[in-house]
Amino acid sequence: MTTTDHHVSKHWDYAKATLDALRDHGLRPTPELYHVWFVYYAEENPEILRVIDAVKASGEAIGEETLLQLYYRYIFDRQAADFLQRGMEDFSDVVENSDASLTSTREELRVYGDVLGKAEESLLAGEKVAEVIRNVALHTGRMQTTVESLHEQLGDYLNKIANLQRELHETRERSYTDGLTRVSNRMHFEETLASCCVEFDTGSIDEPFCVMMVDLDQFKVVNDKYGHRIGDEILVLIASMIKANTKGRDLVARYGGDEFAILLPQTPLKDAMLLADDMSKRIAAREVRAKSSGTSFGHMTVSVGVAEYVKGEGAAKVVDRADNALYRAKKNGRNRNFAAE
Repeated sequence: MTTTDHHVSKHWDYAKATLDALRDHGLRPTPELYHVWFVYYAEENPEILRVIDAVKASGEAIGEETLLQLYYRYIFDRQAADFLQRGMEDFSDVVENSDASLTSTREELRVYGDVLGKAEESLLAGEKVAEVIRNVALHTGRMQTTVESLHEQLGDYLNKIANLQRELHETRERSYTDGLTRVSNRMHFEETLASCCVEFDTGSIDEPFCVMMVDLDQFKVVNDKYGHRIGDEILVLIASMIKANTKGRDLVARYGGDEFAILLPQTPLKDAMLLADDMSKRIAAREVRAKSSGTSFGHMTVSVGVAEYVKGEGAAKVVDRADNALYRAKKNGRNRNFAAE
């Protein structure tokens, strides 16, 4: 069985378990509830695992409200949605208020123009200069106040737009970051990889690049023995070690569960394998200790699969080849690094 077939089989198992859970708990098969249970069985989100396991252990029923809270907190980015709604409202206010201010200023300018025109006529008609100047000065002061007010308002609008831009950047960064390990998430990895493939296929870049898939060995045993909290600490530690062993332009992402993906631009297969060997040795040599108690949990190892991109194969194919190499590494005893065929 290939890695792809294995993954497809696993996902069908997750789907069946999800439907069984919905039925057993008397829940509606809505997309939101289905998504939470599927993520739970696929072990893709440690927070969802922890909450559902805790509710199960307490003997309480897992209701729709609990699952919806998990969905909106850990799956659907409510903060991003709230920002978009607030951003649209704020931007609409900026546009509306700017238009109102400019309309008012335009009217003031028209009146001021009329005043200047009448002043010219009055002077030509021989009227008293002092009275003409006084009237012009009065309207000039009003016009100056209007211009200053418009300047302040436009400054406020520019600040609002700058804040919206900052919030948009923060929201974008958050949507691209794994909540637990703080490395990139799968969506960011797949988007970046797709761009690299297009650039390579079209000749925009001609330097080779590689995809590396990294999987923690026997991680389920650790989770079952020590619990998900310790498992989370180990994931965070491994993610930081992987990040420390890559260069600034490399992209490290949590691909799902205990699997990480690394995009290595400007890196041929030979160099990628050297990186994999060095990284694996460093991880295996590091003793894993709990942050809170300092308790030692021994040493963790990783298995790695690496594939160099072949022009025209596309993002899915290169990931599959790296995943197949990872599968062979696991099958041949773990703690090994294999290059894709």
